[in-house]
Amino acid sequence: MICYTADHHGELTPSREIAEKAWFRYADRDRVSAVDELAFDALHEAGRLS
Repeated sequence: MICYTADHHGELTPSREIAEKAWFRYADRDRVSAVDELAFDALHEAGRLS
């Protein structure tokens, strides 16, 4: 898995195969897949996910 960051201005709108958007914090780690948990851990350790 590769995670990207970017600055964005404006409203994000789900489309095509994306049904909805959601924002997750590290406290929401139990709501994501096992591979996403690894990404959450790495981002949290790097100070990129609060």
